[in-house]
Amino acid sequence: MDQLKLLNFHKMIANFANNLVGAFVPLIIYQATGKLSYAIIYLVCQNLLRLVFELLLKNLYGKYPQLFLLLRIIPIALYNVFIFVLDVNLILGVIGVCLFISLDYAFNNLPKEIIYNYSSLNPQKNDKSLGITRLFEQAGIIIALIVGGFLLDINKTLVLIISLTIYAISVIPLVIFYVKSKNQKTFNKDATSNAINTLSKNEELLKKSKKLTLKMLFSYGIVYFATAFFDMTQTAYSLLVFIERGEFALAGILNAVFNCMYAVGFYVAGIINSKKDMTRLVTIFCCLIGVLIIILPFVDLTKYFVIICLIYGTIGFCYPFVSLFILERVLIKSRIMGVSNKALFVRDTSCILAYTIGWACGFFGLIGIFVSIFVTMCSAGFIIPNCEEKTRQNLVDYLQNNEIIQN
Repeated sequence: MDQLKLLNFHKMIANFANNLVGAFVPLIIYQATGKLSYAIIYLVCQNLLRLVFELLLKNLYGKYPQLFLLLRIIPIALYNVFIFVLDVNLILGVIGVCLFISLDYAFNNLPKEIIYNYSSLNPQKNDKSLGITRLFEQAGIIIALIVGGFLLDINKTLVLIISLTIYAISVIPLVIFYVKSKNQKTFNKDATSNAINTLSKNEELLKKSKKLTLKMLFSYGIVYFATAFFDMTQTAYSLLVFIERGEFALAGILNAVFNCMYAVGFYVAGIINSKKDMTRLVTIFCCLIGVLIIILPFVDLTKYFVIICLIYGTIGFCYPFVSLFILERVLIKSRIMGVSNKALFVRDTSCILAYTIGWACGFFGLIGIFVSIFVTMCSAGFIIPNCEEKTRQNLVDYLQNNEIIQN
């Protein structure tokens, strides 16, 4: 079995295990403290710590991504333990949860994306692989949100035991693959194009390559900063639902609806993206998502539950078109320049900065977060096509000039 299939298996099972509890942590902290401001402080601090951890581990991600996923079981266990400490010592519990869930994110997000980067280099498989891998990723989340929401209302200890056991099962095949393949020369190596091999022999072209790379990474950093605010939607709306109704299960059901449509959206987007240019569609969907998100908190959950599900589901279906469109193009262009792992690192750090600022908007109330998502998503509708055209044109001009010099 190839690494991409093992990664998809891991994503589905691990996301089920981790989201049994992990998806509800801000709600648990709100429940323990009774104050929204504490949940917001936790979210801001969590992302700042995550940024620190990722900067410290930057040079290790590309070499040992599979091992990071194995070691991830340690912070998962520890942040779950500190969730129970919340009932005994609130301050110590919040600090422990914040510290270890930040480390959990640092051990999880980038390693998974880097493994995908390594295992999807075959152009014949790559057209639909991103849509399919995201489909597997969401499948585990959907089940966990429903099951976890109900179990948390009944028994937190049982959820912890199930979570750790299932996660350990999910990561074993990837670690076995790592042990078998670690001595291969091309294993866990960033893609390098023929263009880069040529450039390394010409100092002038190499300088131009570095400038182009910096421009490209900066441009996509802005794109990801603008779109990353969207990722706060589920947590922000879950907090709103929990404040109004006080039920983990209801928040879990609504997020399951969201993630179900999110999974379908990724699969459909993968098919469409392999056949047509989605630039205009992405612009439309960005603006539509922004408008629907700002409407969401003003719709009465009790009276219009079905309408909420429709709005939430539409948002979930539309965003994968944006996410897939950007990531596929980032990987294509960064692989040409031999910097795909750097591009993934820029992507992640840009997102974390966006989360930090976005959650800080929560000090003005949850509506501040929804407004920030609305503004950035509508802006992204114009930023994405402009960035795409500029980076494409710069890359084409550079490669054409390279061909002229070589001829």
